[in-house]
Amino acid sequence: MFRATGPGKFEVGFDNGAGILEAVLYNFDFDDFYGRQTRPLKVEHAKFLDDKVLPLLANDRGAIWLQGSASRIGANAWNMETSMVRASRVQAYLYDHGVSADQVQPDAVGEELAATHANDDERDRSVRLWVFPKFKYDPPPPRRVPRRPKVSRHFKIAMLTGLSVSQSSKIPKLFKGKAARGAAIDAIFFIVWDTKNNLSCLYVYIGLGVGVGLSFTPKVSGTTHGPWNSFTTEKPIGVWQFGRWSRFTSAGALKWSLNWITIETPPGVDNVYERIDTGTTLGAGATTTIGDFIRIEGPSPFIGP
Repeated sequence: MFRATGPGKFEVGFDNGAGILEAVLYNFDFDDFYGRQTRPLKVEHAKFLDDKVLPLLANDRGAIWLQGSASRIGANAWNMETSMVRASRVQAYLYDHGVSADQVQPDAVGEELAATHANDDERDRSVRLWVFPKFKYDPPPPRRVPRRPKVSRHFKIAMLTGLSVSQSSKIPKLFKGKAARGAAIDAIFFIVWDTKNNLSCLYVYIGLGVGVGLSFTPKVSGTTHGPWNSFTTEKPIGVWQFGRWSRFTSAGALKWSLNWITIETPPGVDNVYERIDTGTTLGAGATTTIGDFIRIEGPSPFIGP
């Protein structure tokens, strides 16, 4: 039978000031579900929800769990139903004040928590609540897909300028003073052009080896800007991926020149081995050197002649 029990009461168990709140609204009226009539919340309970709970749930910032409870007076089934109605009344009040359904989780325990209390304890006629921040898992920003590297199998190479130094040792009698052999140093600048993507890189080749020169020519020979030489690679690669190991073999005199170059390529791609025309050679002789093919500039946009 319904019996008013006075003003609503509340107690805060925990409030961290940052969206987490644990409290209990208690002293609900005795048998306040009598006659299946829905009764409004007590003024004190509504004010507590207005002041302390609704701000934490505004704009979908938080979520709340409600647990209705009942005293030991009455049958178990009736007490369970009464505790459910108490939680539902708080839930309905929140809905009426802008809280969405996915923010509220109601629960009821009947007289379960009143086992050690008096038959009718005002603290058992209650709704306990826990408010906590609602975590939003924003989707990660769109993945930045790097631009597909520009690769090709079709290239051209040209010597920009080159210098070969052959330091002779003792002149073997076999050549009767006509030739000299010794250490050789190559310092040669090349431009490699990706003709598909119109990109180029500037490389320098520094090599050490042996050389032979005619005794009546300078020990230093030079080569002027040479023509373009077309070549292909086994698989597509970038114009910036040549080097570092390389070999350069050259034989020439004046306008005549015969040259081979080997350039290292990335793992899984056969090295480049090409005969190339390097242009006019000043001096005469032959050298073969092994060294590094080093990129010093690029890739840069390039449109050849």
